[in-house]
Amino acid sequence: MSSRRFKFFRDPIHGYIEVDGALLKIIDSPLFQRLRRIRQLAFTDLVYHGAEHSRFGHCVGTYHLASEIADKVGIEDSKIKDEFRLAALLHDIGHPPCSHAFESAIENLYPNRNHVDYTEAIIRYSEIGDMIGKLGLSKDTIVKLIRGKYVEKPELSYLNDLISSELDVDRLDYLLRDSYYCGVPYGNYDLQRLLLGIVENGGTMVVEEKARHAAESFILARFWMYTQVYTHHTRRAFDIMLRSIFSKDVMDSLDYPRPSKKDVHRLVNYDDAWLLEKIDEIAKSGKGNEAVVARCFSRGDQIRRVVDKIAYAERASQRIDPHFTAIETLESFRDEIAAQIGIDTDFIFFDKPWKDLPFESKYRQYGSDREGGAIKLLLRDGKTRDIAYDPSSLAYNVSRWIARVVRVYTLKEKRDASRKVIAKKCPNLRPFLIIK
Repeated sequence: MSSRRFKFFRDPIHGYIEVDGALLKIIDSPLFQRLRRIRQLAFTDLVYHGAEHSRFGHCVGTYHLASEIADKVGIEDSKIKDEFRLAALLHDIGHPPCSHAFESAIENLYPNRNHVDYTEAIIRYSEIGDMIGKLGLSKDTIVKLIRGKYVEKPELSYLNDLISSELDVDRLDYLLRDSYYCGVPYGNYDLQRLLLGIVENGGTMVVEEKARHAAESFILARFWMYTQVYTHHTRRAFDIMLRSIFSKDVMDSLDYPRPSKKDVHRLVNYDDAWLLEKIDEIAKSGKGNEAVVARCFSRGDQIRRVVDKIAYAERASQRIDPHFTAIETLESFRDEIAAQIGIDTDFIFFDKPWKDLPFESKYRQYGSDREGGAIKLLLRDGKTRDIAYDPSSLAYNVSRWIARVVRVYTLKEKRDASRKVIAKKCPNLRPFLIIK
């Protein structure tokens, strides 16, 4: 891939990003430019007003980190190096309007359909796929890298982890980017020290012992960003409302594109502006509970928390917080609660934004075998160890714990009545009732 012609993107996170001139046509294509019109964090700007950044900047930043790591580890095969960089650039091109918020509505109705499916369809069937072919690169390899299934050259299988793992270029970019635009310090970590410490070792990517603290700060940054930003109760309220507005009947009427050769070209017209326009149309239609929620959404009048509980438990003991269990049990009394406060059952919302806080299997101390994608330390004696199993690491202690959250929401005007009903039914939950 020729780099005689190039372009610099001035980025607030990484400074000047040099993009190979051969890729500029891909970046300038309507399907990629569409990412400028899709906010990275959906409605998080209603909590942190600066969070108006787009998927476009994130994808360019991810490409930059992939280029840096590719140069650092010295990938000799120029073709696979370019395919790896393109996988990083295009990994989020299939995101729907408002990113994960609307994606959760799609997945709620069509469980086997997500943004990666749309990404694959764009790479295989759109003009972007044609451009990739003209560059002499493999669409199939790029798709496999994005899905973490590249196995053709075992000695390069570590590239899968660099695209999708606990320490991948996606996470390395979005933690810093989201933290910066939200105006919070939670996602900050020492990126440059971590990049210096990432090396290839026996076909896997590892972090050198001397960079362990940078890796630990990255793990904690992810933890705090999930608790303070990604699952903030107001942000989640709008996500829940979005799912409620876009019921199956509504989704079927929209004729939203499928991730197929036939439909993928239509995706260019579906961005945040389209989604907000549809919400307004639904609000004005006056049809069903979807319209009620859509009107609240359009006014910025989100549903309100009635109960909120985060429970931490040591994994080894398998003990479950009894208060958490009591709140979950309320879901079986949803009809009864709704009847007592004179509201439709659809307006009592239960939210469990995660089952286990964000460590995933790679950070949890159970089982003896670790799946691919875990963060591995390269110790001074030449051995490698999963950072979650190293007693001298903070990750060792973090991995022992699981955290779960459950919330109950309802319409603003029914919150006080809901709180009284729940307090009467479950007096032990009073400490977790939201007063304001």
